[in-house]
Amino acid sequence: MQGMSWLMWIAPFACMAFLTYGVSVYLQHRRTVRDRVRRVSSNSLRILPQAEKSSAKKQFLDWVSSLGKYALKDKADTTKLRQSLIMAGFRHPKGPAIYFGIRGLSAIILPLPYLLWSAWQVQMASSNVIILFLAAALGFYLPHYLLGFMIRRRQNRIDRALPDVLDLFIVCMEAGLALQATINRVAEEVRAICTDLYKELHLTNAELRTGIPRETALKNMGERTGVQNVKALVGLMVQSEKMGTSISQALRTHASFLRTQRAQKAEEKAAKLPVKILFPMLLFIFPSVFMVVMGPAIIQVSKLHIFKF
Repeated sequence: MQGMSWLMWIAPFACMAFLTYGVSVYLQHRRTVRDRVRRVSSNSLRILPQAEKSSAKKQFLDWVSSLGKYALKDKADTTKLRQSLIMAGFRHPKGPAIYFGIRGLSAIILPLPYLLWSAWQVQMASSNVIILFLAAALGFYLPHYLLGFMIRRRQNRIDRALPDVLDLFIVCMEAGLALQATINRVAEEVRAICTDLYKELHLTNAELRTGIPRETALKNMGERTGVQNVKALVGLMVQSEKMGTSISQALRTHASFLRTQRAQKAEEKAAKLPVKILFPMLLFIFPSVFMVVMGPAIIQVSKLHIFKF
């Protein structure tokens, strides 16, 4: 009976201890899995646009897109505009509507300060109306030129980083990695060098994982970037795979060609430099040099003339 009494006291304690241990192990395992998922999701590329953390920003984008959706009539122009936005790095689902909304909004906001100033000065004349129309036209067409500037800037960044990326491709493929594994590995390596190529390579790898043919995925990368050297690289890789030749050797030849092309562009810019620097020298440098050299002589001549007089 005494042993049974001890067992009645020890059994609940043991049950609670084992229950507590099991709950703690479960929570620790769940925390480890959650941290691992968070780390992977933070390091990997989000294929879909991330949900806006700020509700104010989301409401603003929805409002701007509601302003611009009335301009989306021609599907061909919308497709071309979406392609231009993708080349500039914008992949929002409502990108064309937001673009047209920003154009309309800038056409309203840009002439607004001058309109308020004219109303404050009570000087509303025909010239003021012309200036307001010019400011509105400038605000309407300004996003178009800014988009083109952003596209060219992104393409230049990709073009500059492409030879180094090709060297990484060659090293990985000669080490025995397949093309999909090479794209994944190179994407992680070029993240600090060129963020734009990192995103494009990750998107290409995601398309390959979803079952899209390799040729189509590579051509999509060339279309997304709009860079002629990337399109030539894609064509070279597709042709090498079809012919059964070594892709690494073709990439080495293409990388050497890109470096030669870069050197030729640098020489071309250096040859254009004397002509471009001529007008700043005539406008800013030569007058200063003329004043420094001829100024004392003119002062001396004027003093001699006054003395003789």
